[in-house]
Amino acid sequence: MSEKKRILIVDDDPAQCEILSQLVSELGYEAFSSTDGDMALQVFKERNFQLVITDIKMPHMDGLTLLQKIRKINHDVRVIVLTGYPSSETILKTIENDGYTYLVKPVKLQAMAALIEKAFSDPADGE
Repeated sequence: MSEKKRILIVDDDPAQCEILSQLVSELGYEAFSSTDGDMALQVFKERNFQLVITDIKMPHMDGLTLLQKIRKINHDVRVIVLTGYPSSETILKTIENDGYTYLVKPVKLQAMAALIEKAFSDPADGE
């Protein structure tokens, strides 16, 4: 039997983490959440994640910095970036750092569920 795929959810809003964790669990995946980018990076280093969902605007370490640090550890993991403050600059930085995709909050759960499933069904780049 194969191990459940793990998804790391990072958002400084605990309610957002809870909502997304519940969605991930309902989809049959294992959810881990963190309200802090530094803590999330530590958890990422300790466990094998197949997908990361992160907010951009967070205290201490923002989501784009987290994305850059994750890329240094595992270039293949998919990262979905969320923001309530969309701008062409954050979209560009997400693309430059190989973010899988970028969503504007508030996120519709049906759209997030479809994106999660798509992330796991898309072939890895270069395959």
